[in-house]
Amino acid sequence: MTGETDPVHKNVIEKCLKKQEEIVHNCEKNVSGKHDVPSPIMMSGTRILTGEGKMVVLVVGEQSCLGKIQALLGNSEAEPTPLQMKLEALAEDIGKFGLYSAITIVLVLLIRFGVEKAISPSWNTSVDLVELLNYFILGITVVVVAIPEGLPLAVTLSLAFSVKKMLLDNNLVRKMEACETMGGANMICSDKTGTLTMNKMTLTSYWNGKRA
Repeated sequence: MTGETDPVHKNVIEKCLKKQEEIVHNCEKNVSGKHDVPSPIMMSGTRILTGEGKMVVLVVGEQSCLGKIQALLGNSEAEPTPLQMKLEALAEDIGKFGLYSAITIVLVLLIRFGVEKAISPSWNTSVDLVELLNYFILGITVVVVAIPEGLPLAVTLSLAFSVKKMLLDNNLVRKMEACETMGGANMICSDKTGTLTMNKMTLTSYWNGKRA
């Protein structure tokens, strides 16, 4: 599972059960990390170094360890990135500010309308209704304009530009969100064998009386 070439001795199930009974009977502890607890189970793709034997396939497909891991990865819901959470909070604050501003503007206009009609009580029903309707339309316009509809598009374009720029450096990014996530990482843990190294030994120099 770790990628390291650590040989593990496997045995038949009868001997494994007998060894486990001995461990339980002797109350041995701290043996799980040294492969002292025997197991006859082998993963698919295991390399056989020495010996021979017959194996029985227990599970395949979705019931195997690899299938279960893939099922968990496929069913996992994508969590919002820190940038997305900050943008959602910013959009919510801007929306609230726009709503409060619209309410304030409508109230001020209604108060002014009431004061003007109190000073000069000349009513024109059609004109006054149109003016009041314009006040509410103005408030709705302020609310609509305050919603940052282009903010998610701008973030998507910036991430797409980052993906294209990384592709020029031979870095293939499958998910655009990974650019923003990796940008905030300060420590990366990676498997050595097969990832940072090729799992191959290469002779670079030798010593035979003189350096060659």
